[in-house]
Amino acid sequence: MSDQVHMYLHHFRPDMSKKTPFMTEVELLLGGIPQLIFTDGTYQFADQDSKPVIVYSPRLPELELEAFCRENIERYKQHYEQNKEAIDNNETPVIVPFW
Repeated sequence: MSDQVHMYLHHFRPDMSKKTPFMTEVELLLGGIPQLIFTDGTYQFADQDSKPVIVYSPRLPELELEAFCRENIERYKQHYEQNKEAIDNNETPVIVPFW
């Protein structure tokens, strides 16, 4: 993520769940990991507070990330089930990249 200086966090917005329901579900399954929104209009799920940064999705335009989340929702559900206790305790377990 070479342009860290040029991004900002997307705060959780349940009102967007009608437009991006799968991104909303992934955000919840990850325990509230926000979407990073880059100045080029791409989005990515990543935990900026971790060292090194833990990435949970590819970096894509919003509607492409929504489609990615829809296509891979079962992987995120599986990640949550395998790490439920840690996620419920505000930890951010690494996900095996599948993208």
